[in-house]
Amino acid sequence: MTPGPAPARDAGLQGERTSLAWRRTALSASVAALVLTRYGIVRADVVLTGAGVALLAAAAATGYGAHLRHAQIDRAVTLGASPVNRAAVRTVAVGVALVGLLAVAAILLAR
Repeated sequence: MTPGPAPARDAGLQGERTSLAWRRTALSASVAALVLTRYGIVRADVVLTGAGVALLAAAAATGYGAHLRHAQIDRAVTLGASPVNRAAVRTVAVGVALVGLLAVAAILLAR
């Protein structure tokens, strides 16, 4: 008796772990954004409040993007295709750079 075809799914579930890591990142960024927003409101500082709101929006986009990307990877792996998406890599890199620049600007303007 010959064994059937190998399963298309990876036994290590790397895609699921990566998706969960991005969701944890989004949750952590959301907490930081809420703390920053509250601090800005308490100090009546529009710049800090705006930075907190922007970070919260970025965290929400990250969480939603992680959900969409996981679905794409799941479909690609199920079909036996490559899950690599170069546009997603560029988008994440630009997003991280922008959030970093906004954080630095908020710190410098708060002085």
